[in-house]
Amino acid sequence: MKKPIYGCMGLGGSWTRDPLSTEEQKKGETIIEAVLENGITHFDHADIYALGKAEEVFGNFLKQHASLREKLFIQSKTGIELHAGVFNSSRYNLSHDYVLNQVDSILKRLSTDYIDALLLHRPDPLTSMEELAETLHLLKKSGKVNSFGVSNMSVSQIIRLQKYLNEPLISNQIKLSLDHSILIDLEVWVNREESPKEAGLSDLLNYSNQHNLSIQAYSPLAQGKFSLAAKMTENHRKTAELINSLAEKYQTTQTALLLAWLWKIPANIQPIIGTTNLQRIQDSAKAGQIDLSREDWYDLWISSKGKILP
Repeated sequence: MKKPIYGCMGLGGSWTRDPLSTEEQKKGETIIEAVLENGITHFDHADIYALGKAEEVFGNFLKQHASLREKLFIQSKTGIELHAGVFNSSRYNLSHDYVLNQVDSILKRLSTDYIDALLLHRPDPLTSMEELAETLHLLKKSGKVNSFGVSNMSVSQIIRLQKYLNEPLISNQIKLSLDHSILIDLEVWVNREESPKEAGLSDLLNYSNQHNLSIQAYSPLAQGKFSLAAKMTENHRKTAELINSLAEKYQTTQTALLLAWLWKIPANIQPIIGTTNLQRIQDSAKAGQIDLSREDWYDLWISSKGKILP
């Protein structure tokens, strides 16, 4: 049965330089245990999550359960410098020294000798793809990283990097949900006035299928837009009503139905759930059991767009 990836962004507490608290460690361990109990073994990290405290929580957990390491798939991301420069803005950095140093820090926080995958968090226009590939080759040769992926990259960027790599990239992490379905819209809304902006996603679905590149969908639950009544638009409200109706039909929950909608798409899509709600974790783990019909998939998509197909 399909299982989502668990995104660890919610672990570790505040995104400040304050040290990790005992309370946040215990809270994180409870969440990790619940994720594992529901059969989810793929964990997604990033060096910026809670400014490293998310990885620290997980690493402390691994110290106590060392025998679990070989049963888990642990990935992390690097390439974003938070609150940098005179504008206190994010900057992107995939330079040789930065990536190598960040991987060493990631491994230290996670209390592991290697990670199963390293994802490049954002494209960096100042790093050549050839230089970046050399850095990744070095990490693979050292045994610190087993495989590589990207995040928020277009097909052309992936092709440019892949040209210099001697192994295939395994994933591209992008925002994808019923509410943010540009990847799917581009496949169908051809030659229409409503056609969405390309946003770097043109041909990504086709490329991913051809090259066995998984699409790791972050924010797959639309950040609660179909469940937070006070913040709903009229279109969200109507779609939420349909979701609730279909949840009753399939004897499931709204959370599971939204993941099932993604899994219906014929591609290697891996939703990343980041909820810290134990019930939603359980609901997400069961989503792979739902066989959403073609008709219901289309009704959800058309409702979310607020436009009928010609």
